[in-house]
This record gives sequence, C-alpha cells and structure tokens, in this order.
Amino acid sequence: MTAWVDLEGINGVGKTRLGRLVAAVLGELCVPMVELPDSPPGGLPRQVIAALHGCGDRFLRTGHPRTETLLLAALQVHRFESLPAVGAGQVVLEDRGPTSVAVYQAAVLAEANGAADAWALEQAQAIAHLIEAWRPPPTTTVLITDEPGRCLARFEERTGQPCTGSERALISRADRVYHLLANDRPDRYVLLDRRTTGEAEAIEFIAEACRTAAASNHTEGTNQ
Repeated sequence: MTAWVDLEGINGVGKTRLGRLVAAVLGELCVPMVELPDSPPGGLPRQVIAALHGCGDRFLRTGHPRTETLLLAALQVHRFESLPAVGAGQVVLEDRGPTSVAVYQAAVLAEANGAADAWALEQAQAIAHLIEAWRPPPTTTVLITDEPGRCLARFEERTGQPCTGSERALISRADRVYHLLANDRPDRYVLLDRRTTGEAEAIEFIAEACRTAAASNHTEGTNQ
C-alpha cells in the first residue's frame, strides 16, 4: 500500500505553496503530485481539463455537472494508475486529490439544484465512494483552512480576476462541505487552521503527517 498524503482546501488557502515547501523539506522522501490543471502538457489529464475549460469557466462548469463529475473522477483514477513505482519509506504528496472532485462537484450540483448542505454532503460521499472503488483513498488528508475572505483575496490576486457572485457562492459551499466531510471522517482527515498556525509550523505539520504516513507503509516498496 503506497503512503499517500492529500492536501485539500478551498481556492486561495495556500496548499500549493505549502506543498512545494514541504516537498523541499522532505527531499527524496517525498513524491510530489501537482493538481490536475497543472499536469504536463500533452497528457490525457491536461487535454481533458482544457476541454472542460473550453466553456470559459474557471471551475470547469460546462452545464453538464454529472458528465464533468465522471470525467474528473476518471482522471483521479488515471493519475493513480499512472504513478511510477514509489519506494519503501517514500510518500506521495498530492495537491488536490479525490476529495477535491467530491467536494467541488457536490457543491456544483447543490448550487444548480438549490439544495441544502446536507444534500451536498451526501453527494460528496457518493462521489468519493465511486472514486475509491477504483483507487484507494489517501492514507491521510490534510484539510487546510483559513479565513474565507483571506482565501478569496489570495485567489483573486493570484488569478488577476475578481470572482463572480456564482464563484463566491461555489467556494463558500465547498468550504462548508469540506468541513462536513472532515467532521464525518475524523479518522481520515486532519485539520490545519492557518488562522492560528504560522507558515513554518504549517510546513512542519504537513511534513510530520507525511513522515507518519511513510513510516506506516515502510515495508511496501512499490505502488500497489
């Protein structure tokens, strides 16, 4: 069983930056995986994401949320199946994994249907279950949280584009669904609150989660 740590959180929470810094700290112990939109050019993931982006929506909303969900779920399975052999004692550090697909697609579906958060949670659980039928869940999922307004400001600054009302509603919904999922599965999710944790502490927190995951699977030398 491959040791696998997934970094999750809403847009602008800082997970990509923290992931890069953690990978630098861990060195050869860490096998970093970028999020799907940052996959290498020419590959299947990048082609599918580009097609979904074709409608001009930053959150890959084409008006066919069920189709989008199946495509993104399949890409999560594809990236697992395409992962090179991971050595004993190493850990995969993934920037956005299956939980991102489950949470954001559940939020998209809920927003489209005017449904409550409880319904969105059920959809997220169902999507996660679908993906887990084809690839194992991460050993640990680190849910990074921060003040939503601060996250939104970072996201807008990074993209150079203000969020629309629809995008703000979607991010807010995703934030709530993330917390509902984490509360439902405290055995799988660990919370990292950036409101009370500085960057250096956050890096060490994630690095320690990676070391613990790697140690728990140190007898396994290859990807299963």
